[in-house]
Amino acid sequence: MSERAASAAELLDDLIHGLGRLRRRDQDLLAGDRVLNNDRDVLPRVARATSLGVSLYLGNRRIASSSVLDAGDPMDVGGFADAAVVDTVLRRREIYRGTVDLGGRRYLVAARPLYATDKPDDYGPVGMVEAFQDEKAFREMLMTSLRESSGGEARSQLQIQADRMESVMHFIDDVARRLQLLALNGNIIAAQAGDHGRAFRVVCRELSSLAEQSKEAVAEVRKLTHAMGLNQQGDSDLELSFSDEHVSGGDDAAPKRPATGDAGSSK
Repeated sequence: MSERAASAAELLDDLIHGLGRLRRRDQDLLAGDRVLNNDRDVLPRVARATSLGVSLYLGNRRIASSSVLDAGDPMDVGGFADAAVVDTVLRRREIYRGTVDLGGRRYLVAARPLYATDKPDDYGPVGMVEAFQDEKAFREMLMTSLRESSGGEARSQLQIQADRMESVMHFIDDVARRLQLLALNGNIIAAQAGDHGRAFRVVCRELSSLAEQSKEAVAEVRKLTHAMGLNQQGDSDLELSFSDEHVSGGDDAAPKRPATGDAGSSK
């Protein structure tokens, strides 16, 4: 789902740039001579083609949004993007994949920076493009599809696939826990090394980020199996054993004794 949303956001980005040079005029975003605020052409086409909702932002303010029935209602024009999305996309200039809560609804979201120049290193993004899926609508769609499937044989096949997914989730869970332990050990050692450990702390932050993304991926798949009514007996086995502690890898981390575990300590 997250990859499909990321591809939809990339498609919207390409189509917008194909309209002409992007520029800002007061509170409007223009592509060539076309005002993109409240767009009723490009965004609806992308929404229909991808079966997802899509939104366009000028800075962190939403200036256009379109959706299809299965993806949920369009987001309110004039509203603002979620703080986590803004931090990732506009400040850090990275692609965001995850969930956000807006207006009492939870959305699966992928967003990417929108640049007005071909030199993104010299100029920040003028806004961002976003693809979204209402999580509740997505679950209802899955459940409807399951009810309409042809009897017990189809459900049996789904259960087989769910059992296979369970094995994969256990593996990802184990890898993520090991990554988190490595990041913790490495961050402690880097903190003890002072200025010489700065580069290593960057690696530790990436390890911690990978562990967190793996955790989110397992949780998302688990939600889908719940929505489809599968793996009810094995749900307890799928609970993740991640610590709530966030390994930030910051420069001011206090030196501690390296953690030990089945992943082994960092060298």
